[in-house]
Amino acid sequence: MNLNQHFEEAKLELQIAPLIDVVFLLLIYFMVTASLIKKEADIGFMLPADIAVQDMQQIPVEVLIEIGVDGTVSVEGMRFAYDDTELHDLVTQMLGLKQIAKSQSSPFFVNVLPHQDALHRRIIDVMDACAAAGVSSLTFSKSM
Repeated sequence: MNLNQHFEEAKLELQIAPLIDVVFLLLIYFMVTASLIKKEADIGFMLPADIAVQDMQQIPVEVLIEIGVDGTVSVEGMRFAYDDTELHDLVTQMLGLKQIAKSQSSPFFVNVLPHQDALHRRIIDVMDACAAAGVSSLTFSKSM
C-alpha cells in the first residue's frame, strides 16, 4: 500500500512544454506541405516564336433603316414621321454614326429594309438623306 499512498500524494500536473512542442511540429508540418503544392504560375511553358501577330479585325458599323407601310422611317429606335420629307434628323443621325465608324477605323454600311408595300417616294427620300450624309455603301434587303 505504500505505492498507492505515493501516487495519491503526487499531484498530477499538465505540462505545457510538450504541448507547445507538438503544436510547433504540427505548424512546421503544415507549412512545409502547403509549399509543396505547385501553383499555376510556376508551370513553365514556351510560346511559339515564329507566329506573327495578327492584325485586329475590323468590325463594321452597320445601320439598319426600316421603312414602314405608312412611310415611317425607323433607325436605331428613332422614328421619323412621313411628314418629314427632308429627314434632317436622319441625316444628322447618319453623320454621327459615320463619325463613330471613322474614329474606330471601321467600314460604315447602311442597309435599307423597306416594307413590300412602302411608297417608292419614301424610299427615295431615305436614299437622298443617305446621300446628304455622304454614305457610300448602301444596300437593300427584303423584309420578311
